[in-house]
Amino acid sequence: MTPNIKKMSSQQFRDWIVSIVNQDIFASRERLTVLLAKNSPHEALKKEFREFFNGYYSLALELEEHEESVLEIIKATDALAHLKHRVSAVEAQRRSSPLGREARRLGLSLDTDPVPEIKVAALSVDDFQTFMRTLGNWQLFASRERLVKLIGTEKSIEITEHLRAEFCEFFVCYLEMELFLENYDYDPDEGLELRQEFIEELEREDEYIRSGGKMYTLEEVVKE
Repeated sequence: MTPNIKKMSSQQFRDWIVSIVNQDIFASRERLTVLLAKNSPHEALKKEFREFFNGYYSLALELEEHEESVLEIIKATDALAHLKHRVSAVEAQRRSSPLGREARRLGLSLDTDPVPEIKVAALSVDDFQTFMRTLGNWQLFASRERLVKLIGTEKSIEITEHLRAEFCEFFVCYLEMELFLENYDYDPDEGLELRQEFIEELEREDEYIRSGGKMYTLEEVVKE
């Protein structure tokens, strides 16, 4: 488990940021950009978006455990006042719970959370491309490039402070992208052929339930 961001040493923080900027979503975004520029076939875009979304899921898993700490830093730092307003806007507009956001990334939904209004699979070709371009141009990626440049700069106290401030910017960009995606229903496994072992597992679960076994909801698992 990654240490609390507020307790990381400068080197720990730098090493962690290196792992963040090298997440798969960033390589996928570059491929998506190329595909869009070449007016590639719709199926190629859909295939790459699945990779992009899976990369986004991995990034979210890494970042979400630090949300409380990062927001505390932003709210307590006068120099980050410009980010406070953006965080407040996200918090005011969010309709989903943390568990609901986790479920949405898996293509699931919770009864207690609003159902996303737009099904990605139902978008027209033009609307899907617009959706891709919107995500591909998100400020998260520009912020990531600034982080990469700072990481490559000679270490100093000043650079470390710049790195921490830019990461806060990066994190807010991530929160804003999360908010945008809250309206979209997407299952990255939809349309994929089920592996035989998964089918067998489903059959075992079905038999277990029919014989009187109990399956727990996502909410019940969290409460345990």
